[in-house]
Amino acid sequence: PDTLAPQLALQAKAVPTRGEWLYELKFDGYRLLARIDGGEVTLYTRRGNDWTAKMKPLAAAIEQLGLRTAWLDGEIVVLNDDGTPNFNGLQNAFDSSRTEAIQYFVFDLPYVDGHDLRQVPLHARRALLRELVESTGDGRIRFSADFAADPASLLESARKLGLEGIVAKRADAPYVSQRSDTWLKLKARERQEFVVGGFTDREGARREVGSLLLGVYDDSGALRHAGSVGTGWDSDTAVDLRRRLAKMETSEPPFDPEDVKPGRWSRREAGSEHWVRPSLVVEVSFAEWTPDGRIRQAVYHGLRTDKPAEEVTRESAAALPVVSPVTHPARGHRVGSVKVSNPERVIDPSTGLKKLDLVRYYESIAEWMLPHLKGRPVSLVRGPSGVSGELFFQKHDDKLTIPGLRELDPSLWPGHPALLEVPSAEALVNAAQMNVIEFHTWNLLAKNVDKPDRMIFDLDPGEGVSWARVQEAAMLTHTLLDELGLAAWLKTSGGKGLHVVVPLAPRLHVDVVKDFSQAVVRHLARTIPSRFVAKSGAANRVGKIFVDYIRNSHGATTAAAFSARARPGLGVSMPVSWEQLPQLKSGAQWTIATAREYLSFQTSDPWAGYWTAKQTLTRAMKILGGA
Repeated sequence: PDTLAPQLALQAKAVPTRGEWLYELKFDGYRLLARIDGGEVTLYTRRGNDWTAKMKPLAAAIEQLGLRTAWLDGEIVVLNDDGTPNFNGLQNAFDSSRTEAIQYFVFDLPYVDGHDLRQVPLHARRALLRELVESTGDGRIRFSADFAADPASLLESARKLGLEGIVAKRADAPYVSQRSDTWLKLKARERQEFVVGGFTDREGARREVGSLLLGVYDDSGALRHAGSVGTGWDSDTAVDLRRRLAKMETSEPPFDPEDVKPGRWSRREAGSEHWVRPSLVVEVSFAEWTPDGRIRQAVYHGLRTDKPAEEVTRESAAALPVVSPVTHPARGHRVGSVKVSNPERVIDPSTGLKKLDLVRYYESIAEWMLPHLKGRPVSLVRGPSGVSGELFFQKHDDKLTIPGLRELDPSLWPGHPALLEVPSAEALVNAAQMNVIEFHTWNLLAKNVDKPDRMIFDLDPGEGVSWARVQEAAMLTHTLLDELGLAAWLKTSGGKGLHVVVPLAPRLHVDVVKDFSQAVVRHLARTIPSRFVAKSGAANRVGKIFVDYIRNSHGATTAAAFSARARPGLGVSMPVSWEQLPQLKSGAQWTIATAREYLSFQTSDPWAGYWTAKQTLTRAMKILGGA
């Protein structure tokens, strides 16, 4: 694939006793993913930035592995003479553009030579990776070894060596592009990133920084003072930090006002501080957090240019259950503030995807999906037994058993119970926890009853229709709409077809819009009868495509953008650009296992213009009527 988001480890206090675990050293470096396509190597940071140009010697070394296509996952480091990682040395290598000393410790192989290995157990992926690296590597690329010992002993050894800690990984676990409890990080000493909110000068050497005033962001978005660090750098680094920070000085403290009241600073800091814009991120180790939220015995390790300041929060270790699954029932998981019941229940036997995967998917894409849900009546497709069990639609919830759902004005559908809206991420995740798989929305907003703000054409291929014909049908529909003066946007259906969506100014009654959409479909079927049919029903569309206009009827719904589909594979309805149409492989190209990974690498919204396109049908009706 073009993109891959890395699996991330969950910080923990202990390792569960269930299952077999592998233990690796936690490297003091930067996460790096290498993509190999046709032998050409591209290097990506954890956030998807292309750093190939910064590390040409490493890219050349990876090419020598002789792989045709692959994704490698690992950590780049610079080693001290004693063989231990030096984070500051890594930073200096980039600052001086001398990256020849950088070594790449690889620990996972999600893809290789056309094979998707993400569902292969970790121990098997690593066995293949070890063989590849040790047989063809040139020294810059090293295999990250795992050690057969108890975690307590390894953690103590890491502490004595001055290492950050260890990472425990479930030997039978798949590779998932999210933070997962099958990878756990245990730290020998507390260590994390902090935002620099100010500094003091070094007494007797004003060209050097004396201490850095540190902060972390809380849940409300406020920068909270977390103490200071004044050791861990040499004189040259102190001068460089002072020079960088002097360019960022500001008159106002960036910390929460509560934290800069008199008496809140140490005597050494009070009155001598310089405030700066909170954009510089540093990595610091320390002994512990104090009860008032400060760090003790802090040591500076280097700058972090791979993490934005606004993402820096106080890290805390999860107290994971240390239980045997044989004698104890499985415990619930939390996704955000939502406790997931039966998280390990498989809801799609074809892929092994579990309920927890679905809940985590919706939590991860809430910011993309909510604009397509807010203010609209929604119908929910629930599958308590998964996609292979009984499914049922739910349009009402009189007792609001799903927290966060909102009842709409009953006048929207007279004679029926109140319809529902999904107004928040909390409601979205709670719905998934209550076994909702699909979210279907009306074509109108509740504030404009009976006046749609969009028109949808659902391309539904009949038996024997190839995917190439579906792509062709989408382009033909797009061309006709363009000739009618209507801009349209495209998304996959998550199933067999595609959805063409036309935004409208909410002026016409739903029946008028529905009649017009039917006229468009009839025109397609009359003009190109070898491709299109205007009648629904499986028997009518054998070898042809029915462009479903019935979705535009009052009360009809369509799977919302980013909604999963309750069918094998758990495909996702994904907004795409028209330029992407020729490259699409199916209407279910993305699933709940791959959609978030794909979105994390997108730099622009293919539907950006959709939200401001307020079109009317007046001109289109005249053109189509004349035709």
